[in-house]
Amino acid sequence: MFTYITDLFVAVLVPFLALSAIVLTAMLVFLVVQRGIDELQFRRRQRLTARYRELVDGLLGPEISDRCLVEISRVPARHRYVIETMFLKTLALATGTVVERLRDGARAASLVDDWVHQLSSRKWWVRAEGTRALGLVRETRALPLMFKVLDDEHEEVRAAAVEALGLIGHPQAIPVLLARLSDQSRHQRARIVEALREFGDVATPAMVQHARTRPADAAMVADILGLVGGHVAAEELKRWTGDPNPLIRTAAMRAIGTIGLDQDSVQLALAALADEAPEVRAMGARALGRARRSDTATRLVAHLDDEWIVAASCADALRRLGRPGVDALQTRIDDPGYAGDLARQMLWERRTATAGV
Repeated sequence: MFTYITDLFVAVLVPFLALSAIVLTAMLVFLVVQRGIDELQFRRRQRLTARYRELVDGLLGPEISDRCLVEISRVPARHRYVIETMFLKTLALATGTVVERLRDGARAASLVDDWVHQLSSRKWWVRAEGTRALGLVRETRALPLMFKVLDDEHEEVRAAAVEALGLIGHPQAIPVLLARLSDQSRHQRARIVEALREFGDVATPAMVQHARTRPADAAMVADILGLVGGHVAAEELKRWTGDPNPLIRTAAMRAIGTIGLDQDSVQLALAALADEAPEVRAMGARALGRARRSDTATRLVAHLDDEWIVAASCADALRRLGRPGVDALQTRIDDPGYAGDLARQMLWERRTATAGV
């Protein structure tokens, strides 16, 4: 019986080992062949890159010659991927007239047509790559397609469209982006805000109009205006500090503090210290502290026993005011409760910072 089992085991084991050896050998051969193919493809790409380097570099000079564009238009379709890689790497760092020259070259090489075609691909990553490429090349003629891609079923494609519209920077995109502010997840909303920042103060009128027509977004728009900055934004935000909605007043004062205070804004910030909403009072204190208005120390120190969010903001503002703030904090160090705690903490932090610890 034992002999029978041994013979059966050997009969099974030998073919198994032989088959395993064949499989392992096949895998090894496959890996060697694949490595060889990869190496050949790498060397081919290197040769093509060197071949077209001078042609691409010709687009980066002061002027583009017609001959250069003609030669680029004659690049075989099978070599476009090399030109595309070279273009996109340069575009990722390029600005100004360099982008315009590369865009002319991309159009001549039919790369723009390829990227537009990618937007209708069934593969989401291909749609995203095409969208990003059109954004990098600042292709304004693709704006209508970009607006459609903003509603793509895949989040990465929508994100690529938002970034691309920010790079293209065409005013037509501003209301389109604003209309999607309240419909996106927090992650996507952050991308939209960043894209709007790319427009700078040019976006201010459209954002103000959006807030007027959609009051529910006004607080969010105020925060964005604070990031964009500019005189036009500041003037509108001053009016919003009197809005009946405390959320809008809070956002407006926060934005004003971020942009910076002029004399009118100082008076609004001081008035905010008496607002019925503690969040507004806190933002008023923050604005005065960021502006380092030493003449407001007396008003700020009076709120150290206000609600915590207000008291903490006032204490931090006083710490920023220099000697007037220090003197005001000294008058409260023996107070009970968190007023005295905050005064002592701010004085300690200031001494530590001054000592360079």
